[in-house]
Amino acid sequence: MSQPPPPQPLLPSAPPSGGGRRADRRRRSSAPRGAIAGGLAAVVLLAAGGIWLATRDGGGDGAKDAPEARLLHKVPMPKGLSKDDPVSVAGMWTTDRNFVKGDVRKIVGYPLAGGSAQWEIPLGGEVCWASPRLTEDDRTAIVFKGPGKDATCTRVGLLDLKQHKLLWQREAKDEYGSAESFDEVTIGGGTVAASAHVGDGGAAWTLDGRPLWRPNGDSDCQDIGYAGGDKLVAVTECGDADTPPLNVRTLDPRTGEAKSTYRLPAGTGYAHVVSTDPLVVGTLPDDDEDDSGAAVSGFLAIDDSAAQGRLRSRFGTPGKTYESDCDLSQVEGCRGIVVSPSADALFMATAQNTEAATFNEVVAFDLKTGRPAARIPGVPDANLRLLGLDEDGTVLAYQQTQLSGEGGGVWRIDPRTHRRTQLLRNSADDRDVEAAFEAGGRYQYAAGHLYMGESLVSAPDPEDTAEHPLAAVFGRG
Repeated sequence: MSQPPPPQPLLPSAPPSGGGRRADRRRRSSAPRGAIAGGLAAVVLLAAGGIWLATRDGGGDGAKDAPEARLLHKVPMPKGLSKDDPVSVAGMWTTDRNFVKGDVRKIVGYPLAGGSAQWEIPLGGEVCWASPRLTEDDRTAIVFKGPGKDATCTRVGLLDLKQHKLLWQREAKDEYGSAESFDEVTIGGGTVAASAHVGDGGAAWTLDGRPLWRPNGDSDCQDIGYAGGDKLVAVTECGDADTPPLNVRTLDPRTGEAKSTYRLPAGTGYAHVVSTDPLVVGTLPDDDEDDSGAAVSGFLAIDDSAAQGRLRSRFGTPGKTYESDCDLSQVEGCRGIVVSPSADALFMATAQNTEAATFNEVVAFDLKTGRPAARIPGVPDANLRLLGLDEDGTVLAYQQTQLSGEGGGVWRIDPRTHRRTQLLRNSADDRDVEAAFEAGGRYQYAAGHLYMGESLVSAPDPEDTAEHPLAAVFGRG
């Protein structure tokens, strides 16, 4: 067999340098790119002992045994929407009993296989932000508006998706006595922490709604946002410079005090915490010259076991080479980037390449060294987008619909062996409904089903005859 082409080089991150005030650019976002025609037979390149090996089986391609899936249910788009005033319907979760979706001023629970709504939680106001995290007893946090046309995102609430209740809602007052507006909320170490990117806003509560702490307004450091999980991590900026230095702090969830601090390289303009344990931060220089629109150009793996954090590894992921779906205005808002604690590795999809054998690949980076451990092939005629980890620690990926007319599907990637196996293969009959979510929808795989949903909705264009549900469920039934 002929030798495969050498792997695409992994470029170092851009050199650090100064720039303008980052607050002016926090609203820029990175959107996933659309599909481009092309693709040949699959070839996988795996790093083994420094030698790049090629295999024709796609590293364990189980596509022939994948269950055939079909469209099981469509959640209709809400009525009464405005074309010029989009409404946030953020939030999508699965429990052992329900598929749960954010809707207009409410949260709605459906059977796992789809069907009529079984329950709903009225909110009275629009959902501004919904944490994707669920506690072991199916609780999650949201930021939402109060009633009224001019209401802002001042309310933090804890949802119980098992009891179908809004357990509590809280507001926090700023120094002038007005309700603080929040941008993000997370749950970390049993603490609900909400942040506001402008000013020094922020607040934390226990899971039963008792106030815990606020960021210190007298300090020269400002909490930009928080990331949760087993730990609670804050990104802070300190000082009055044009571009204040950024720090990443692992906090005591009950007090808000820093247990470990790591100062990010000079010139870092934006930071996204993609994992708190192990601690991994995606960064972008303040004067980023990458015109791809990506919000991440590299990653740092940090050891936060001591008061002074220590760099484990650093590696570049230029936006023209890799796909990232992050919003500069969010600390915990990245999608398509998966960290496997068991393998101590970060997985990220490459940008599509029409000259390659497949539209894109998934690269596994060793967090100890920052070097690529493997390149896992995609599929011809479609892109792979990473979803997250399954309960057993398996990396999950969504295969978009194919230009040939076939439906998409779901793949699993073993984080250690890097072998991939197809879990679902969607019917071509439902391709149009599935493709409607690929521009900006959210995806989740659980209980043998693929769930797709919108986060921002508006009235459809009268000339658009395509069907656009709020959410859809695919599976075997």
